[in-house]
Amino acid sequence: MEPNGEEGFVVKVGREVAGYVTPDADSPGLWVTEDQDRQLLGRVYDPEKGAEFLAAWFVSGDDA
Repeated sequence: MEPNGEEGFVVKVGREVAGYVTPDADSPGLWVTEDQDRQLLGRVYDPEKGAEFLAAWFVSGDDA
């Protein structure tokens, strides 16, 4: 998980981007998890948990 600009994080697995974790503008205290194309995957209270989810989702690929 690396800072992505002024707010939010980019989540990488190796050198590949798995997705993004950013503050939810509509619900303070929540974080939005998005895939590489910025499509919403979910919301979490803890950005680190969001990063873990994105990494697992990314690694699972088409196996899910």
